Amino acid sequence: MSLAGWLKPAFQGIQSTQIGMRDLLLGVVRGPILLEENRILRAQLQTLQAHEQTHRDLFEENKRLRALLGMKSASSWKRFPAEVVGREQGLWSRTLLPDRGAREGIKAGMAVVTPEGLVGRVSEAGPAVSRVILVTDPHFRVEAVMSPSRVSGLVAGNTSGDCLLTYVPKETQIKAGEGVLTAGGKSFCPEGVAIGVIRSVSKDPSELFQVARIRPAVDLSAVDEVLVLRSREE
Repeated sequence: MSLAGWLKPAFQGIQSTQIGMRDLLLGVVRGPILLEENRILRAQLQTLQAHEQTHRDLFEENKRLRALLGMKSASSWKRFPAEVVGREQGLWSRTLLPDRGAREGIKAGMAVVTPEGLVGRVSEAGPAVSRVILVTDPHFRVEAVMSPSRVSGLVAGNTSGDCLLTYVPKETQIKAGEGVLTAGGKSFCPEGVAIGVIRSVSKDPSELFQVARIRPAVDLSAVDEVLVLRSREE
């Protein structure tokens, strides 16, 4: 074997060792750089995801506001979009607080609605925030008609968290699943706003009227935006 042939494996071993040392040194040098690049990329990704979520939230809010402003049943009423900033829940009182008040022309007695239906009525108006009693509040009352039968009655809140349709003669045929709408007229609310759907009907032989329990049309625990309605005659 020639000298070159004999030394070749040794030189190859030295080269491999040098390459390994070089890669190791490059790893030691570039390691912190790669970690910093990864940190920056993760931060950029989180920022993009946050922007995307913000855009989705704004899009959904825009859809809700467009639905509020597009309510046909309130077309002849002046509408004040408002955001719910607080809630008060108790056995004898159920209210929410929209961020509109007397400074914007809000007054006690005005109707409060969403595209799904009736939320309640303004009970008092502060300068910038109002208090609204909900349709499930025991102090709430509104004249109503059933759809499609057009039988009339009075809707009242109660302590169970539902609404009751009262003052319906016992001989009148009403059934579960029938819709209940606002009657309008001289009421504080436009005609035809959904109040809810009849869940059950009870008839007490000792009473002149039957009572129907109503499931509200609006999920009152999830309301974030509302419209306060004022008659254009006011």
